[in-house]
Amino acid sequence: MKKNVIPFLSFLILLSCDSEPVQNSKELNLITPIDDKHSPTLNKIEKKLNAFNDNLTEFIDCKSVSSSPSGCKEYLAKSVSEYYGISDLMEAGNYIDYDKIPDKIAELDSWEKIGDFTEKNIQTALNMLNKFEKPVLIFNENDSYVHVVALKPNGSLSKSRKWNNITVPSCISYFPTKANKSFTSKGINYAFGSSDGLVIWTKK
Repeated sequence: MKKNVIPFLSFLILLSCDSEPVQNSKELNLITPIDDKHSPTLNKIEKKLNAFNDNLTEFIDCKSVSSSPSGCKEYLAKSVSEYYGISDLMEAGNYIDYDKIPDKIAELDSWEKIGDFTEKNIQTALNMLNKFEKPVLIFNENDSYVHVVALKPNGSLSKSRKWNNITVPSCISYFPTKANKSFTSKGINYAFGSSDGLVIWTKK
């Protein structure tokens, strides 16, 4: 009889182990598949604090070997994208040319026009730039030759007599035809001949 009891008890133990309740998904820490289209981490660009200076060097190097006067036009978009870690200024995985930036941001709900280059709008732009860490772009809206600059975060301010003593913030400017005169920390009055026609845009 004892010989039969021992195998029977072993069977009951094995049966009890097999029928242990299954843990729920929280207890098992099951991994939920990521929806690639809606993942907030995808299509993000790693922030680079030296992006403006690094891209200025790359831009000048590019222009020095480029045989086309229209070449190397993507570096402003690239520098802004890398500094702020955004992909707004990209299309099909490539940084857009500087002269396509005005039309591009006008199409985006994530950008808004602050207004013309006035004292009040400059202060609004600086607040967005330095307090909320939003990119601010300025360009000549109704000119046959489009030039776009980015305001420099925490840059210096000055008054320009040439521009009727209006506050002049520092900016980043890559000149497509005079690359060696490009800069990352001069007043915006060094990038444009006049404040007439300049408009200010920022990311919301």
